[in-house]
Formats: sequence, structure tokens, C-alpha cells
Amino acid sequence: MILEFWILCAIVTAVIAAVRGGHSLLWLLIGCILGPIGIVAAIFVPSLKSKDPSVAAKRQGEVDELARPLRETDTKAVSVKPKDH
Repeated sequence: MILEFWILCAIVTAVIAAVRGGHSLLWLLIGCILGPIGIVAAIFVPSLKSKDPSVAAKRQGEVDELARPLRETDTKAVSVKPKDH
């Protein structure tokens, strides 16, 4: 019974975070760890969706920066694709 409640809290936390613009998998894990406290945290964390265009553009830029793949000029990157000569 307690395990089911904790799983339900994790799912609810992930859904709330996704609606507010957060990363649902991260919040699912937070909900698994914190249970009902995770739901409260997801509610009170500032939303990543904003009606103010400048704030929304700044946040979208941050998300784009995190989601950008590694550049080909990065010497630390390893690729399994053979280079065409």
C-alpha cells in the first residue's frame, strides 16, 4: 500500500513538472525519493513557461544550450561513425 502511494506521488510529481515546463524524468526520480514532498516541490518551483516574452526567450535559450549536441570540433568527443576522406 505504501509502495503504491509512493509510486503515485512520483507520477503526479512528474506530470506537474511536465505541465510547468520541467524535465519529467528528473522530477519522476525526485518524486520517487521525496514522495509527497516532491509534489509540493514541483508545485512551488518556478514554472519554466512564462507569459513574459523576454523571460521565455531566456529560458528557451538555456534549454537549447543544454540540448545542443556536441560540436564536431570538440576533441574530447568520440564518434563511432567513420570519417569520409
